[in-house]
Amino acid sequence: LAQRGLVLHNYPDNVLLPGEKRATLLRSKGIHDLTLANQATLADALRHGLLTIQHTTASNTCRRLRASREPVILGEAPPPESTHTHGRRAFADGRIDRKGLPRQ
Repeated sequence: LAQRGLVLHNYPDNVLLPGEKRATLLRSKGIHDLTLANQATLADALRHGLLTIQHTTASNTCRRLRASREPVILGEAPPPESTHTHGRRAFADGRIDRKGLPRQ
């Protein structure tokens, strides 16, 4: 994503991010880590336009994405009943934090 200047917005909060490990597996296996329910949630988000892709051509922004100074995936805000105060963000270097959108 970073190499192409792409950023995903509103990634579903309850779906594993790319690179995250499911607790029952030794290593990440990409889309295969997702349960059928998670796959359906992700497909629905794409189908209904909730998960959007932003393309940027600004060289400074692309550089910041590649250097992991800006996130390449921004998760949706957690629901009101969530224990998390902010949504997830994923960076090109694989880091994931909870400094995204505030809880609804």
